[in-house]
Amino acid sequence: MKISYPDLADKIHLEPVEGKFGLYLHFPFCIGKCPYCHFYSLPYAEQDKNIWLESLRREIARAARIFGHSSLVETIYFGGGTPSLMSPEEIAKLIADIKSAFHHEIKEVTLECNPEAPSGWLRGWREAGVTRLSLGVQSFDDKVLKILGRRHSLEMTWKLLEKAKEVNFPSLNFDFMTGLPGETEATVEANLETVKKLKPRHVSVYLLEELESVPFRVVWEKSPVPEELMAERFEAYAAGLKNLGYEHYEISNYARTGFECLHNLKYWQYQPFLGLGPAAASHWGAVRWQTISDFNKWKAAVKDDFLWLEEFLVLSRQERLREKIAFGLRLKVGINWRQLKANFPDLDFSHYEQKLDELVQSGDLGSSDGRVYIPEEKFLLSNSIMASLIF
Repeated sequence: MKISYPDLADKIHLEPVEGKFGLYLHFPFCIGKCPYCHFYSLPYAEQDKNIWLESLRREIARAARIFGHSSLVETIYFGGGTPSLMSPEEIAKLIADIKSAFHHEIKEVTLECNPEAPSGWLRGWREAGVTRLSLGVQSFDDKVLKILGRRHSLEMTWKLLEKAKEVNFPSLNFDFMTGLPGETEATVEANLETVKKLKPRHVSVYLLEELESVPFRVVWEKSPVPEELMAERFEAYAAGLKNLGYEHYEISNYARTGFECLHNLKYWQYQPFLGLGPAAASHWGAVRWQTISDFNKWKAAVKDDFLWLEEFLVLSRQERLREKIAFGLRLKVGINWRQLKANFPDLDFSHYEQKLDELVQSGDLGSSDGRVYIPEEKFLLSNSIMASLIF
């Protein structure tokens, strides 16, 4: 679907958004694609990166004409791909472009970073305005890294972390993967010991997912990990991180008090976000859309001053309610049910409340002081619990 920016504005009607919004920028290039990755990415080439930078700056300026008048950018997230292939100067220029184009009150700028990134760039990224590095460490076990097909070694990870400490980088997130072939109880213990030693302000722990169409499926089929063992590993992280003082505030995420990821909270709290770059998704009011996952078509569209969309949905009130419930239940605090009903006074909640009572009785949901939540020990069953409630 091709659409001009003015036509997009007409379809959205630019209804007022609640509070500030998050800005996501998708950098679509990698030196080599990890065999388990299902995100949109392409082989890195300097020329393509420069075209992406030029096109993105144009897209920032055009998007700001529609979204930059009454709303403030509060968070910026550089995702990918491998956005740590951008130099400090390139990051600084993009942040400056955003600040020039949009009204802003920026509280957080996240850069996804691979451990093989040049450690000499850390100081420059910090000076450019990056406040948070999300490091794809995956594991502090070289054997597991090799099985995953990662390009970095444990030595590279330590080198980058030593530099981060030297330049006093404001906030670090460690991305771990668990439930993996080759992972042992000792692997998890070693990873937790490293967290204890380095004290990152945020930790994410993910299970492998969506392996049907990625090369890692072959590895998995040769050495599958039983669901019971995957659950044990996940729960070992949860218990270990809790003992280290981390709050398990979202199914896959842990933080020290006050260091939750503000950008990702916008997704879970159903707040507006704007995605720029190929394959980037956006949600604004009653509308969500996704830019086409094709670099050449995206850059051609930007050049001709329109968007090429892979998806465009105008959500009904019922669909918005369901999404708000599903996203909100990912958070440990859950949903303010009373406020939810007040926000959707035109909808019938009887079906939901009947299901809610059943799930509370079974222990799959908790209810306290008007809030509804999934108990932490049930997090791994969250998808089925949400489906039981909203369908």
